[in-house]
Amino acid sequence: MRKQLGVITSLLFLCATAFLGTANCSSYNGYGSGYENSGDEQSYVPAYDRSYAPGVEYQVGPVYGPTGRPVSNAQAYGQPRRPSFEAPRSACPQPACPPQCKPVCPQPCKPVCTPPQPACCEEPLCKIPTPCRHSNQNKLCCLDGITVSARSPKMCMLGEQYPLEFDIQACDDVCNVVVTAHLPEGASFVRSVPEAKVDGRKLVWEIGSMEKGQCIPAKVWVKCECEGELCACFCATATPVRFCSLLCAKPILTCHKCGPEEVCPGDPVNYTITVTNRGSCAAEDVVVTDNVPDGLEHSSCLRTLCFKLGTLEPCQTKKINLCFTAVKRGKVCNTAVVTACNADTVSCQWCTNVCKECIEISKVGPKEVPIGKNADYQITVVNPGDKPLTEVVVTDCAPSSTSIVAANGATIRGNQAVWRVKEIKPGEKINFPITLTTCTPGCWTNRVSVTNCQNCTACAEFTTRWRGRPALNMCITDTEDPICIGESTTYCITVTNQGSEADSNVAVVVRFPNEITPTGVAGDTQGTISGQTVTFAPLANFAPRQTLKLRIDARAKESGDARVIAEVSSDSIKTPIVQQESTIVN
Repeated sequence: MRKQLGVITSLLFLCATAFLGTANCSSYNGYGSGYENSGDEQSYVPAYDRSYAPGVEYQVGPVYGPTGRPVSNAQAYGQPRRPSFEAPRSACPQPACPPQCKPVCPQPCKPVCTPPQPACCEEPLCKIPTPCRHSNQNKLCCLDGITVSARSPKMCMLGEQYPLEFDIQACDDVCNVVVTAHLPEGASFVRSVPEAKVDGRKLVWEIGSMEKGQCIPAKVWVKCECEGELCACFCATATPVRFCSLLCAKPILTCHKCGPEEVCPGDPVNYTITVTNRGSCAAEDVVVTDNVPDGLEHSSCLRTLCFKLGTLEPCQTKKINLCFTAVKRGKVCNTAVVTACNADTVSCQWCTNVCKECIEISKVGPKEVPIGKNADYQITVVNPGDKPLTEVVVTDCAPSSTSIVAANGATIRGNQAVWRVKEIKPGEKINFPITLTTCTPGCWTNRVSVTNCQNCTACAEFTTRWRGRPALNMCITDTEDPICIGESTTYCITVTNQGSEADSNVAVVVRFPNEITPTGVAGDTQGTISGQTVTFAPLANFAPRQTLKLRIDARAKESGDARVIAEVSSDSIKTPIVQQESTIVN
């Protein structure tokens, strides 16, 4: 029994040794193949001989998995693909490392197991697009008198929009133009310009009439919803036509008048009237009538002026120049009326202000003032014009023989007083006072002037007689003194105006005492004896430095100291001047 067990043990050992030798040969030669465990699943991995055997040819084939199907590149990444083998030219090559026992070599180039064949329903790696049967642009040439050109992009991404464009051009005058487009399957309508009638996938543009050469663009936006060729179909219909027409036109006249905005009275006023036909046909028998308003005068003295312009073609313009004279202040509006036999009446107007920029100044004061007294003057500046006057300057120059006592509001420099006013409005009046004095008698003229920024000037003056004072001096003397009773003597009376002013109504009265009786009179004025009184007629004007001489003859009748009294009076001397002369009568 023990012998039998030993024999069986020896046989098992020999079988195990043979099996190990076969496995080592399969692992190390370049012709065998084996499986590699990866967890619970086996994958077929070809075994390559790490030492290349010369003379052996290799052919690369697909890589297979454990199920017998080819694996993808990602699954086989890092793994060599299984080669296809041919019969080796030599015996089994030596392994890279010597086996523990001599291996048993398999049949040359015969794999240990045959890899399974790939499945016939395997999905391809990529899709190759099929070329489109039609171009991305096409044209219908002069069909029914119209040409329709269509174009679209060569390619569109799935889910995106793409435009389908049409150019509709008339080769002739046509009407009832209809363009129809059929959208392809796999595309959906988004919008169109111009807006088309949409019926499912059918779009219709009813354009109507078109003239020869006219081109109308149309555009449709569709959305790509399916891969592959998307082919749109389009067609067009039209009816060739001919036309019979007439021209409907109308003349339209326009009138424009221009002139100065402002003039002064007496200035010329020039106007220009412009008549234009802005219509589509000629205006016939065009007449311009100008009515001359009050405030203007024409050299012809006519109040209505007519001008015949004849025919005005479309866009033609004719002008009329008029010249008037401004004769009245105020706003003057001149109107011109344009008429034609086949056009509506139009009118145009221009207004001109006939205004005056002027200034007036006046000065008043006393006509006569005694010397040494003050003379008050009033200067008045008035703006009688139609516009404000600015930067007004009033200057008063006193005579050299006088002096300025006061000038309210003025700047006084020597004998000159200056007032400054920023503005004087139309119709406004301003007063300026000034006071003068002098010690020199005479007639002195005071002058004043006014200027402004508008260059309007004016002057005024006033003359005052500065009156001096009369100064009368009287002297009476006798020719014989003393005298005896019965003897005669003569009294000489001299009156002199020693002043600077004439005196008036100068009268002399002489009174005699009882000792002497007046017997006769003589002199520059007529005298009258009335008892013991002699009166001389008044002298109306007794000028300065003038002398009045009078003489009275008298006779003594009583002895004594006779005192003869002479009195002189005038308009300026209310209290008479009294002189007496003593005569001794023995």
